[in-house]
Amino acid sequence: MSGACGILATAVSTALAQETSEVAEVVIVTGSYIRGTAEDAALPVDVISADELEKIGSPTTLELLKSLNVSNGVLGDTNQFDARAQGSEGSGTVNLRGLGAARTLVLLNGRRMVVNPFTGAYDTNIIPMAAVGRVEVLKDGAAATYGSDAIGGVVNFITKENQQGVQIGGDYTYIDGSDGNYTANLSYGWKTDRVSGLVAAGYQHRSELQILDRDWAFPTFATSPESGWSGAGNPPGMIVGTGASTRFIADPSCTGLGGVQTQAATAFPLCNWQYTIFDNLTEEENRYQAYADLNVDIGESTRFHVEGMFANTKVPHWTTSPSYAVLQGPTPTSSAYLVPAANPGIQAFIAQHPTVTTLTPAALIALGFPPSTPNQDTATLLANGAALTAPAFRPYALGGNPLFGFGGATQEREYTATRVSAGFNGDFSDNLAWDVAVTYMEEEGRRQARDTVAQRLQRALSGFGGPNCTGTTAGANGCLWYNPFGSAVPAGVFNGADNPDFTGAGDNLNPELINWMFPLYETKTTTDVLVVDAVLSGQTGFALGGGNVGWAFGAQYRDNGLKTELDDLGNLAVTPCVNSVDGGTGTCTAATGPFVFLGGAFENNLSDSVYGIFGELSLPLTDSFQAQLAARYEDYGGSIGDTFDPKLSLRWQLADSFALRGSVGTTFRGPPINLVGDGSVTSLQQIAGTFRAVDTFDNPNLEPESATTFNVGMILRTSAFSASLDYWSFDFDNPIVVEPVGDIVTALFPTGATGTNNCNAAGFENLQARFTFSGTGACSTANISRLRVNWINGAPVKTTGLDLNAVYDWDVGGGTLSVGTNATYILDYDVDAQDVEGVEVSRAFDAVGHLNYQTTAIPLPQLKGNVFVEFARSGHNLRLVTNYIDSYTDRRRFAVNPGLGHDIDKFVTYDLNYRVDLPWELRLLASVENITDEDPPFVRLELAYDPFTASAVGRAFKLGLTKRFGAE
Repeated sequence: MSGACGILATAVSTALAQETSEVAEVVIVTGSYIRGTAEDAALPVDVISADELEKIGSPTTLELLKSLNVSNGVLGDTNQFDARAQGSEGSGTVNLRGLGAARTLVLLNGRRMVVNPFTGAYDTNIIPMAAVGRVEVLKDGAAATYGSDAIGGVVNFITKENQQGVQIGGDYTYIDGSDGNYTANLSYGWKTDRVSGLVAAGYQHRSELQILDRDWAFPTFATSPESGWSGAGNPPGMIVGTGASTRFIADPSCTGLGGVQTQAATAFPLCNWQYTIFDNLTEEENRYQAYADLNVDIGESTRFHVEGMFANTKVPHWTTSPSYAVLQGPTPTSSAYLVPAANPGIQAFIAQHPTVTTLTPAALIALGFPPSTPNQDTATLLANGAALTAPAFRPYALGGNPLFGFGGATQEREYTATRVSAGFNGDFSDNLAWDVAVTYMEEEGRRQARDTVAQRLQRALSGFGGPNCTGTTAGANGCLWYNPFGSAVPAGVFNGADNPDFTGAGDNLNPELINWMFPLYETKTTTDVLVVDAVLSGQTGFALGGGNVGWAFGAQYRDNGLKTELDDLGNLAVTPCVNSVDGGTGTCTAATGPFVFLGGAFENNLSDSVYGIFGELSLPLTDSFQAQLAARYEDYGGSIGDTFDPKLSLRWQLADSFALRGSVGTTFRGPPINLVGDGSVTSLQQIAGTFRAVDTFDNPNLEPESATTFNVGMILRTSAFSASLDYWSFDFDNPIVVEPVGDIVTALFPTGATGTNNCNAAGFENLQARFTFSGTGACSTANISRLRVNWINGAPVKTTGLDLNAVYDWDVGGGTLSVGTNATYILDYDVDAQDVEGVEVSRAFDAVGHLNYQTTAIPLPQLKGNVFVEFARSGHNLRLVTNYIDSYTDRRRFAVNPGLGHDIDKFVTYDLNYRVDLPWELRLLASVENITDEDPPFVRLELAYDPFTASAVGRAFKLGLTKRFGAE
């Protein structure tokens, strides 16, 4: 939600205020192993304290990170139709500089976490917010200090250190159309002369918000067919006859059930329907988090620290389409599903429609056949049955899925994380300190899926469906019929109209048939990391003009693991082919699995080890000029090899109120272990107007990605005014990316579904071989069933921009009035040209100000920021925040309403937050987020908005209360 958008502005005011205070009590720990304070730091680090989080209404981790102006393309809101977010429901990320969530390192108390099993990025939703005392955001590359993954920067969550007594709190957020969101938290801290500790637990509930609860979220087919509309529907069109007698027939039930029938005179008739009406804008999420730590002083100079964390996130009924489009045929060589004349759906169709209009394929039109012929005798046409062709139908659509109360199919997602970190630290002397720690963490991700088994669908069409089918007589001895036509659909879900053609013919409503034909299967993936850290730090005793030279030297060992476990149906080692189910032993040229839509995967159990050494020097050259040097060497072994990354940071205090700072260095990220094997995953992506399967394959030849980072800035501070302005640059080479789906499709089909294409053209043979075509197998957009892409080291990226933070304070009426702003302006995000199979599929482009649909970049509005006004007096704190996200453009070409949706409007919202201290150690929090109830800008995507960037919630009212027992 937008309510967190004022957070960083407050963070900046606090960080800058620390620099002006006589004693900076908060030590900035992120960015260096040399002890220091905010005033010593040359790096751009913003600090967000627990007190500031309260002032803006105690946001969730997702709300906090999505609001950061330095972050773009955050996961956490429902976004199941984008390949970069599919399967991630319930998890969250942070994406500094928009370089990719996996390139922002997330720490807890300065120690590494494990990446999410499904996203490959750090799951910020598992952070135990009830225990967090502050968040530090380093907006600069940090591989020299922390190693791999810190290309875009670092977010360090630091738990409370000085709490004494009990704090209990909770809040409720009212959202129109949902049951609201609510949280509860409890923490207890204690401290004696030698022992201290913290125990904290929290619960977060996010309620379901359906698409149908927001009228902007489901535009009509005539307005935006890209917004959740598919031509792979049900009731489907059918093919009758063979050879020169081939004809197409539309099922007239489509329109009455709420579909949009399209049937060009020479094309296959499609029943277009809006599948997103079954989906949610936000899923129900239940999140449990617990944290505990213990600190013991051993002797005079040694300290023992141990901490443990547990987190569980469950999405109990993630909702998707009633069934997926049929992209794979019942055999490896055929995409056509045969409906025999005995199928009760055929018989009902003949009875209801004695005559029909037939359409003639374009190939026959070219030979002189009439384009359409009305009043044809249906019984004659269907005497030998009919055929259904991929990808023009699916088993359940407009009428919903009876197994789920005639709604969309539901499945679970769940993440369980455990973490323990223990270590000793101390001082050998006043000038020499040491720190040794061992951290182990794992996160298990579990997700369910349902899809139609291709061979079972064909058997059910032939009357031999169901788990108890015996014998050789269709429809007898426990054998069930599946009827693919409108006579099996009781009513339209979207329009609520009863279907006059419904006869109940077939066994479509029988849960036994549905569960057998549309089974549930599960994937469980576990990631783990073991980290051993050892650091020495101190003073050299060698003095420069500004004091002694400080230093740090350390070593790190990391062992990363990933294990995937699959049910037999989803395991390509067990069920590699469409005809490998139910005892079948058929063969196929490519392992595409048994399902009509989703692909399978291979189980794996992977691990790798990384060794690193690093060092730092703090050089106070004069009282006003400090330099800091850092360097790190890491060895991945094997074909990946090693890397060396240096960094130089400078700070020059030109006057009491003015300082300059700068840094330059290199940073890197090694290939994740799950991408350098021989496996694959399947995503669902829009290609030529409908979802197709995109199989993404690993690449054992991946190299580390690297970047050269540069930052130069100024800090101005007076008694009333504080500001910083930074110019930043990332020169990013060898980025590990997926080949761009949209650009590959456009390269082979530059004019879309019609007109000239590059099928069978010289030089395009290998690119064309990436596609699997159904139907006649001809190279055309209509026949695309699958596309193969690979993980690669992609085209270089260069991005630069400006960060501005400023706040001015006045003493007014016995209180303090503050006005501030916080913004990031991206100057450029240049992506070089990309070749695939020897073809330049995408030219060099600047991604700034664009949606970047199906490219290697994420949505990148040029300007993102906020302005706030705050008044604080006598325990009262009132803040009004204006949140601004710049307009941007969608560069796709649209056949329908070509001008609509090209320009994506700016998103401006206003939040009001109030905090007051009450008697009896009570604190009340009240917020109105998105006061004017602004809808997110319209985008021609499935959910009609951009979930990476905007919020779908609308106006929300939040009320929270905390109670303290005992001194802090």
